[in-house]
Amino acid sequence: MKTTYVYFGQKGYHYESDSGADQYINGNSATALALADSGLIPIDHTAGTANTSTSTDAYRIIVKSDGTESSAEAGSAYDTFFIDSNGVRNTTDGFVATKPQAGAAIELNAGAWGVASSGQITLIAYSADGTNGYDLQDDDKVWVEQVARHDAAGNGPSASQLSSAFAYPMSNFLGANPIATAWEHWDGTALDRTDLHFLKSDGTGGTDIIALIHTAGKFPDIVKTMEALNNCGIYDRAVTFYDLDINGAETFTGGPTLSGANDLGIVGCWRTTA
Repeated sequence: MKTTYVYFGQKGYHYESDSGADQYINGNSATALALADSGLIPIDHTAGTANTSTSTDAYRIIVKSDGTESSAEAGSAYDTFFIDSNGVRNTTDGFVATKPQAGAAIELNAGAWGVASSGQITLIAYSADGTNGYDLQDDDKVWVEQVARHDAAGNGPSASQLSSAFAYPMSNFLGANPIATAWEHWDGTALDRTDLHFLKSDGTGGTDIIALIHTAGKFPDIVKTMEALNNCGIYDRAVTFYDLDINGAETFTGGPTLSGANDLGIVGCWRTTA
């Protein structure tokens, strides 16, 4: 019996709202990112190295300030908002040197954080580095977002740092499960998570999960998209549901019409195991 194969690449994605005014990502202590929760584990990186470091060129860290700060808390290297409080990208309007502004986000450079012990990310305080440092405050929002498939040593698809890309026959699709989240994207879009369950293709009878982070409220469209893929009649190639290449280009299958656009608002995609 013919069946369509569907391909999933990976894009790691981590979001949090800081709760301790500490300098750690993923909690109030040095806790490593986990593949099952974030889809990536950055390899060890020494803070202070150049922003072009090959260990950091496939992901970025973005911080959105909860409030307007009256004291210096961001390094002098930052002079442009990644996105401002009005949703405008790459603007200097309203930027105040060294002082984060409420609702506006800054993309940190690689001198601003270190990675140790396989995924523990620690931001460097402004007092320790007045050029690159950044002081996190309570309720600041933080994103660690993969922006390209990484080919540096330790980050390849076969390594433990990144979830491997996989293809499944649609005959192995078991169902979709909405997962409650309270996440948002850096542009303010509310996000949900949907887990797609597949029988493993190795004959062991186990289950794989493809975690999708996407625009809130898109679960029904994801289910309809899976139905459309099952009935699309494409048998001579795998259909790409989502992919992110080494240059940062993304490929989407689209929503229920298989439009090829990001109709589902996907910002994260990775494989884990039930």
